[in-house]
Amino acid sequence: MTHLQTLRLRSGTVSKTLLAGLLLLGLSGALFCALAESEQIRAIQNRYLATETFTARFVQTDRRAGDSLRQATGELRYKRGMMRWHYDTPEEQLIVTNGQTLWLYDPLLENVTIQPLEAVADGTALAFLLGIGDLENDFTLRPETQKLFDAPQGEVVELAPFEPMANLDFLQMEVHPKTLELQALAIADLSGNVRLIRLEQVQRDVPLDDSEFVFEVQPGMEVIRTD
Repeated sequence: MTHLQTLRLRSGTVSKTLLAGLLLLGLSGALFCALAESEQIRAIQNRYLATETFTARFVQTDRRAGDSLRQATGELRYKRGMMRWHYDTPEEQLIVTNGQTLWLYDPLLENVTIQPLEAVADGTALAFLLGIGDLENDFTLRPETQKLFDAPQGEVVELAPFEPMANLDFLQMEVHPKTLELQALAIADLSGNVRLIRLEQVQRDVPLDDSEFVFEVQPGMEVIRTD
């Protein structure tokens, strides 16, 4: 991976108190763009962390270099530090994490892969989505190098990792121009492949039980552990 020669962004000129007020009132697209780069990253993260729980439908589109598009759909359930991705098309699959362990269940193969969450989430987009990562510490904001969203519906920001990552070149986030709520995420890897995830029918601050984020291994299932 080519090492990204980037400078760590320091605190901008907008105070935390003012930033909190802007988030409560709703930032216009023009005002968001006027913020210092470090404040833009912080504003997006703070808005995401303000949500304790949410559910959504998602559409995932994979663009593989030299290949056709592949699309999957399903339901996402989120509680700070925990997530449940249930794919219903084109094939059923379930990804669950309670913040410590990650389970990947394949109903067709009747097996479940179990691994520590820290082995796959540290310093990645997944850490941000779980509400445990820090965009300011792990990524730097830069101008868009590619148009990954065909028809963006909000403000698009591009983030590159400070340190080389094995499976990530850069990512883009599409956020609502006023509320800064995450609407879509695009992840580009080093081979030119892109994964787009768009959230739909989002319901925020809904009651979710911790038990939804633990996978119960049933008798007869093949268990694959990767520690």
